Amino acid sequence: MKKSIVKKVFATALCTDKVLKRYMNIFTYNKYIRIKYEGGQLDTPTAKAVAKAMKTWALKNGVTHYTHWFAPLTGKTAEKQVSFIDIDHKGKLIEEFSAKSLIKGEADASSFPNGGERMTFEARGYSVWDYTSPAFIKENGAGNKVLYIPTAFCSYNGTALDEKTPLLRSIEALNKESVRVLKHLGMTDVKNVVCNIGGEQEYFLIKYEDFERRLDLKVTNRTLLGAKPTRSQEYYSHYFGIIDDKISEIMNKVDIELWKLGIMAKLQHNEVAPSQFELVPIFAPANISSDQNQLIMETITKVAKHYGYAALFHEKPFNYVNGSGKHINWSLSTDTGINLIDSNIENRDVFLTFFTAMIAGIDRYYKLIRCSTAHRGNDLRLGGDEAPPTLISVFVGENIEEMLNKLNDNSKRKKSILDMGVNCLPKTSKDFCDRNRTSPFAYTTNKFEFRMVGSSQTISWPITCINTIMANVLKEIADKLDEATDPKTEIKNIIKSNIEKHKRIIFNGNGYDKSWHEEAARRGLVEYRNSIDCFDILKEKDIVDLFDNTKILDASELTLRKSTYEKSYFETIKVEAKTLVELVLKNVIPNINKYIIELDTTSKSAKDSRIEIKNLLIDSLNKLSKLSTDLLALIDKLGKNNFDKELLNTSTKTMEDIRKVYDSIELYIPESTKPFPSYNDMLF
Repeated sequence: MKKSIVKKVFATALCTDKVLKRYMNIFTYNKYIRIKYEGGQLDTPTAKAVAKAMKTWALKNGVTHYTHWFAPLTGKTAEKQVSFIDIDHKGKLIEEFSAKSLIKGEADASSFPNGGERMTFEARGYSVWDYTSPAFIKENGAGNKVLYIPTAFCSYNGTALDEKTPLLRSIEALNKESVRVLKHLGMTDVKNVVCNIGGEQEYFLIKYEDFERRLDLKVTNRTLLGAKPTRSQEYYSHYFGIIDDKISEIMNKVDIELWKLGIMAKLQHNEVAPSQFELVPIFAPANISSDQNQLIMETITKVAKHYGYAALFHEKPFNYVNGSGKHINWSLSTDTGINLIDSNIENRDVFLTFFTAMIAGIDRYYKLIRCSTAHRGNDLRLGGDEAPPTLISVFVGENIEEMLNKLNDNSKRKKSILDMGVNCLPKTSKDFCDRNRTSPFAYTTNKFEFRMVGSSQTISWPITCINTIMANVLKEIADKLDEATDPKTEIKNIIKSNIEKHKRIIFNGNGYDKSWHEEAARRGLVEYRNSIDCFDILKEKDIVDLFDNTKILDASELTLRKSTYEKSYFETIKVEAKTLVELVLKNVIPNINKYIIELDTTSKSAKDSRIEIKNLLIDSLNKLSKLSTDLLALIDKLGKNNFDKELLNTSTKTMEDIRKVYDSIELYIPESTKPFPSYNDMLF
């Protein structure tokens, strides 16, 4: 039988365990697999065997170079490509890839964000192979193939300078503490607990020619100017609508490229805003899912450009329409196949222990959860349209809340049936709880959905924060159970205590409602509306202690991140402001002046018998002249700002004022005079 396209291409560019097994002796291969899945240090002979197998496979697939692929604190990935070419002791050309080349690479750490940890005179940094995430082959536009080796990145002193290292630490800590707790709950056969992540990716697609004509999009990935389109989301016709043939072609090509990399791209559809779309892969272990999300964004960008489109991942590339998010679906499962936060599992104590541990953790460290999404783009998105508010709460649904209130009720749940009242429509069971689109952190029957993450953000840091919080709470539970004379009674007391102490974070209603924000304040929950207010959270004692207790980040590594994220935030606004000044002075003003001159000439040549028309022309001329003068005054004000922290609010307010003035101007000028494509041009 002929293979389907999925089976034909799936994982063909991925260096899977199955691939390595082909090129390794069975003894060494089994040793490698034990280390990979059960933990431990990789010895040199095993590393040599893996390196040789990897090289053999890569060369057979036409690869010429390899690279250590890592995620510095830029939000992007980094790579340095090295050819396999070498010479032996006789000067003969060979193709070499040693264990040392596989395990460790070197990069200039001072040239990446490092919070001052690395200076120019102490630049050495290392990229270290992460054997839990498979290597893969990527092909560029010229047909050259490169072997990509996922790595962690650190300074010469071993300080984590990337997103992967703390994520890996958090995964290990969460696994360790989960297993400790489960042993007390009778699940002694569990050796490993895996954090699984499903990352939903939203994005916009516009024609590349329009993208090229917009300096703001090219430099900042968002439109700094632009009047509201004539039609937006009023008819709700784009969401789940028929996918345009050209877009469908792009989506299908993206799927094929992702399938080659072993990424299980599952779902694709039109999102709510015009020209907005979404791609959803199947769950994968957290570390692999994080790597895959970077590849998803890179692949969409590359394929879209090939078809004449630009992919936009900014959280708010267009005003007046919905922005884009990246929902992180988080769950825990054992190596025996049990989802620990599935409300349907038979062992009620297991579910309630892990479920209420998450509730307790989010309540205690909700500030960190908010901080993990602190990002310039998110400031423009959160709290509006589809995005959740900036106030952290957890949605659990009425049924789960009732379960929490009746802990001693062990009766089996009755299935709720969906009956549409039509015989030809089959009756089906309903989910145990509803969905709440306004909740930042929502439970959805068998997983938690963190809806606050921005579409351009790496998912590593938010996952690290969630894992760290959960690992810490589970550690405290495990410590109590270790000391308890009656663990079964103690676990019930812990569950009950977690609910009573931390139920303030549970909210099932409308997160946009003003009354909830007032109620949250009465509960003692602080809302952080802007990212700039979040960064100092990383130096608060309870947060420092949290990361230190779990050994995921020490105080200096946490300070490094605070400094880096804060600097990135300020630099983003600086670039936006400089781009806005250039855009107005070089594009907007010349076009407006040209049209003003045309209006002036036309008004002066109008005959007296057409006095009404002449008055209309003069009125338009005066309005445009006034708006143009106001625009220049605001640009002058913005250009003089040094963008210090104290002047940040003034700068962003001035940028908003400039936008309002230009957006008014755009309504007065004809299409032929507009300095760049309008929203109507780009979105429809």
